[in-house]
Parts: sequence; structure tokens; C-alpha cells
Amino acid sequence: MALKKLTFDEALNTAKDDAYFNWYLTNKTNGVFYDLGDRCDASSSNGKITFKDGFASIYGRRVYIENGTSVSVSLDGTKKGYVVLRVDTVNNTAALATKEGTSSNYPNLSKTNLLEGDGTFELPLVGYTKTTTSLILDKTVVTYIKTNQSSVDSVNSSLLTRITNEVAALNRTIESKQHGIEVSSFNAWSRSGNTVKFDISSVVNLTGVIVLFTFNSNLFAVSLDLLKGTTSLGFNYTFADENIQGTVERDGNYLIIDGGTYCSSLKRIYCYH
Repeated sequence: MALKKLTFDEALNTAKDDAYFNWYLTNKTNGVFYDLGDRCDASSSNGKITFKDGFASIYGRRVYIENGTSVSVSLDGTKKGYVVLRVDTVNNTAALATKEGTSSNYPNLSKTNLLEGDGTFELPLVGYTKTTTSLILDKTVVTYIKTNQSSVDSVNSSLLTRITNEVAALNRTIESKQHGIEVSSFNAWSRSGNTVKFDISSVVNLTGVIVLFTFNSNLFAVSLDLLKGTTSLGFNYTFADENIQGTVERDGNYLIIDGGTYCSSLKRIYCYH
């Protein structure tokens, strides 16, 4: 037994050595990189499917698809099919190809585990349904490789839209049923690490203030009166299979929230009074 130097000067780092680490770094996912290039986005015209540029990874074997790369589809009947990236480690090749099934079902694909042995793996870059006169693309078959931050950003964007809509609906309900209740929103005043501070001086002297804030689809509500004289209150939320602990406290005219790992998602709070 001996050591094998990989990332050293004059070391022999084989493609398979590199693939093991790439597979780990992509969270063990075969797919198209979401935040690199144009995600191999596909379009069709006159029986031809053309791709924008992007990067794909199959068991850690990375491939770049150049902008304008295209594949022709023969419109010879009604069938469902894929344009696949086919990696063959026996012949050391990578190529785009079409693979078709029946009029109602996609074809089966080669799925060799290229970490355990050599063979062929076919990754769908787009699906399609064809007839003798049409070609319709199906992009739902594409698997994307995302970083934690891109996943968080995606959740935050949809969550912010949802919260905005819910607050607007809640305001309309409040106005119709109980006149005199108002809502104030506060953007982050300062941020340090996992801690966000909000300047709520306009509501601190009011009674019955309820503070609402969210972390990645988790909604929290706390009474501002309850925080008087309290060092901090703890809360928990779950995201990406992690159980995160946070705290909320009041310091004079400021509300201070420590949201833990995913605190970057906290940008605004709402105070009902």
C-alpha cells in the first residue's frame, strides 16, 4: 500500500480520480449546472433542436455544450423521445444523440454507474413529442445541479412573492373587518454574520404589536410586549433537512434576530398594531 499524490506538481491525476471528487462536489447529482452558462436551454425549429451553451456532469465527468449545438429529429411519425448527452467511458467519448420510445412513452436510458465500472450513461438534455408535422419540447425532464445558495435564492424569491401577496390579502381582510389595525414593514437596518437588526422605533411605544418574519417557508409571530425585559426567545425551523435554531430579542428601539445558517433569507419584518 502507498500514497498516491493527486493535486501535486508532476502528479498523475486521472480523469477517474477527478470524477470521484466532482461527483461529491455536485452533491452526487447527474445533470446540467444551473448557474453556469445558459443551462443548455433548448429551442426547436423545422425539425431541429438547438441548445444554448452550458455545462453538464455525469458521475463527475464534466462536458461543455457549445452555444448553437444542434440535433436533427426526423419527423417520421408520432413518438416521444429525448436528446441525450451520451458518455461512454469504454470508448472515451461524449456525444449528443436522439433516443425515441413509443407514441405514449419515453424510451429507457442507459444508466451505468461510471464510478463503479466503465460503460454508457445517457443524460436527457430535453424531451420531445414529435408527429409528422410538429415537434414539441419537454424541458421538465432536465435535472439541474444547484448550489445551496441558488436553491435558497429560488425559495426566497417565491417566498417573498407569496408573503407579499398574503400580507396584501391580510390587509384587505383587516380593513374590512376591524378598522384601526395597521401593518408596518421594516427592512434590515444592519446585518452582521447571522444576526440582522431592525430599527422599529416607530412602533416600540405602541401596545399589542405582533411581529411576523419568515425563514425559508417558515413563518414566525411574536408579541413585542412579550420581549419586554426578556433576554431572548428561541425558535426553530427546518430547511434542506437541517434543523436550525435562532433567537429574537429587543434592544431599545431595535429588534435583533439571529437566524442561524440561512439568515441571508431574512430581509424584512412586518409589525401589526
